Amino acid sequence: MGCGTQIFVRHSLSNRITNIKSRLNQISENQKEYKIEHIPSVPLTSSTTSVAAWTDDFKESGADVEALEEMLRPEAGRQLKFISIVGESGVGKETLAKFIADEKHAEGMFYPVIKFNMPPDSTTEVLLREIDKRIVRCFKEVEKAYTGLPEELSTAVKIRRRLGQKSYLMILGGITSKTTLNCLRPSLPDDKNGSTVLLTLDTESEDVAWHANAMNAKGVVDGIHHLSRLDAKRSKELFCSRAFRKKQPNDLWSKEGETVSDEVAKIVYDITGGYPRAIVVLAGLLRFKENPSQWEAVLEQLRPVAVAVNEETGDGKQGVEIAGPTSSKQQSTRTTTLEKVFWQSFEDLTNDLKSCFLYFASYSKNTVQRADEMVRIWIGEGFVKPHKGKTMEELGHMYLKELVLRCLVEKIEMKTSGITLVRVHPRIHGLLQLEAREAGFVEFRNMNHVFVPPSIRRLSFCSFDGRFIKFTKKLRKLRSFMCRITDSSSNVARTGSNLKFLRRSKFLRVISVLGLRLDKLPEEIGVMVHLRYLRVDCKELQALPSSIWRLLNLQTLDIRGTQVEQIDPRFWKIKVLRHVLATELTLPATIEKELEDLQTLHGVKPAAAWNTNQCALHKMTKIRSLKLHGFQKRKHGAALKTALPSMHLLGRLKLQGDIIPSCVLTAHSLQYLHKIALDGTVKWHKFPKLDLRTARPNLFQVKLRNSKTEVPEHIKKEMDGILIERKAKP
Repeated sequence: MGCGTQIFVRHSLSNRITNIKSRLNQISENQKEYKIEHIPSVPLTSSTTSVAAWTDDFKESGADVEALEEMLRPEAGRQLKFISIVGESGVGKETLAKFIADEKHAEGMFYPVIKFNMPPDSTTEVLLREIDKRIVRCFKEVEKAYTGLPEELSTAVKIRRRLGQKSYLMILGGITSKTTLNCLRPSLPDDKNGSTVLLTLDTESEDVAWHANAMNAKGVVDGIHHLSRLDAKRSKELFCSRAFRKKQPNDLWSKEGETVSDEVAKIVYDITGGYPRAIVVLAGLLRFKENPSQWEAVLEQLRPVAVAVNEETGDGKQGVEIAGPTSSKQQSTRTTTLEKVFWQSFEDLTNDLKSCFLYFASYSKNTVQRADEMVRIWIGEGFVKPHKGKTMEELGHMYLKELVLRCLVEKIEMKTSGITLVRVHPRIHGLLQLEAREAGFVEFRNMNHVFVPPSIRRLSFCSFDGRFIKFTKKLRKLRSFMCRITDSSSNVARTGSNLKFLRRSKFLRVISVLGLRLDKLPEEIGVMVHLRYLRVDCKELQALPSSIWRLLNLQTLDIRGTQVEQIDPRFWKIKVLRHVLATELTLPATIEKELEDLQTLHGVKPAAAWNTNQCALHKMTKIRSLKLHGFQKRKHGAALKTALPSMHLLGRLKLQGDIIPSCVLTAHSLQYLHKIALDGTVKWHKFPKLDLRTARPNLFQVKLRNSKTEVPEHIKKEMDGILIERKAKP
């Protein structure tokens, strides 16, 4: 018995050791692929550093455009009309709707134009509130006239009042319920001036389209347009517009001429079946292949080929197979056209880009992300490493730009300074979340899925009804926590909203909390010494714990949307600070150490009178974006005048005060300055003669607001094309 027991124990230990080794190998692979631990970043590829222009030459189909234009044709006294574009996800419904909206808006047919994609599981109140926000944003040039409504009014009443007598166009996506549509309709005024609601609906929601059509006035029967896939010709046009960096694809295929381009176009059509989303993802993949042989390798791997029939037996399979070696994901019999192309494109990414891309899986579908915030989170996670000649922010934006050019991420908004808003298409987002779950990269939770294993590394929670889960488990391995509560205005119990469950999560690097009814942060946050990114957007938060200064690795503090005005003075000793964004944060009169890495300082106000040569700004010489309010020329003017010349990298300046000093436009060395916003009185007669072309060669916008003095004609001429003036009320 003793010998048998020993054999049994040894056999059991052997199995356990084998399992442990297998698990360690798996962890090692995950570390390499998703950078769970710090590893050196791979060198930049040429595809990362040499990306092309953003525009393409693809135009929407004439037949589809003509059909929608006919539906939108203006008629005297036309009542509010619902129009639906119906088609499978990824077929181009939103692109077509945006094209039509931009065209009609340019013609002056509609104003305002409101666009919103309703996230899954969100409520009608969220939909109405987001519509109202966008209406106010459209009317920002006369903001006070349209935002001065009593707070006690319901959102529906506010929308009706703001849109009254307006010929508006509303483009809405993500509505999957007739009930939601019924709740929306009473909020929309109908002054019989041609206002239109344009719905983009997946095929599964076609019943919503017919319901919307039934809500139109009697006699209106043409409120639905079905959008189908592209034919071979249109597929080629779309592919070439995204795949080639030059207008003529022959430049890449010069040896073979136009015939090869037609042959490639046929292969592309065979692979994608004319499905636009698959076409652009494939084009984005091939855009970063430098020669025809690389193209051929990718296309051969994806190309569907007919299965040969055995001439002797007559046996054979009908349909097509994918030629070449494929991954297990691609070998699935249920794999769709888009999935095959997506997995191929995903595997082509570097490890850095994979990690950055996977982070989009932390958010719900149709969530629009701010580009700069996404980049800061990537930096906080350690996905973006310093590179010679580039800041981490510049490198992060290059990563984002490549993901956009690869058509994995959509560019929602772009300004002169670069990309500002992005999102992942819903179809791509679903595949991305699948990959993130399988890799153990992030766990996404909502009120319908609350179980959280204690071993997770990244946790993302989203709620559209104001509720928050009370997490009770100790998440000791957690390194990122993201929480987004959309409807925090509801009467929700505060229990569980204090983030105390994070006290034992000492390895946290990223905390991002939006909309939570949170009035304080736990004092224990000071022991989270690995924390690099802290964002708290909670309107009830009034103070930060004194231990905040112990976060010696903190790079980003974002407390916009809170009531925080004071912070422990020792906070300004954190050497690695890169971005401080607030609403009413008090800036101390002076700080001891140089903040060499600080690039962004927004929403701060001076504490007291500044010493001419020792104010806090003198310790921020590398700053690139500064937004300062509560400025008083008598107390702070001299110090600002001595501090600005040392800010060689300053690109954006927003200053609100009683009197704006002339140094903001005349100070030497500010040649990087490209955007200025001044809120206060400008005494132009004290300005020396301006030569902006020499002093500010990159300046493209100057906003003046509430100035009690008239801008002289010679200065208006000097600022021709860049001056935006909003005069003060008498």
